[in-house]
Amino acid sequence: MSSSEIRLKNFLKLFNDFIAEHPDLPQRGMLKLFAERLDLSDRYLSHIKCMRKNIGNNIARNIEERLNLPRGWMDQEHDSLKSPADEKEKLFIETALTLFRAQPSKAREIMIDLLRQQLQAEPHDRPVDAVTD
Repeated sequence: MSSSEIRLKNFLKLFNDFIAEHPDLPQRGMLKLFAERLDLSDRYLSHIKCMRKNIGNNIARNIEERLNLPRGWMDQEHDSLKSPADEKEKLFIETALTLFRAQPSKAREIMIDLLRQQLQAEPHDRPVDAVTD
């Protein structure tokens, strides 16, 4: 993956995280708010998002500084999850993440707690899904 692709991927992650941190705000106008947070032009960020412009060194360092990220963060891959095993797993991850991001903070905490409870439960205590492949 090229440095411009890594920077774009990281930018999109940061933008999606910014959206997720503000679930009560309308989606429309989020790029402008993110641009204000970064002290950059929303038009410029739109060009980055639409891949009309690449993120140069100065902008990468500016983003890191404005978001209190370590120097060079924009130039590194930050995949915390391995690639999904198949299309069903990919669909599950995308659906779960979309649902999670659409919830207010309290609902997110409840979702995480429920998942933790299921992981900590004894195998015989876990609900069994009657539907199989």
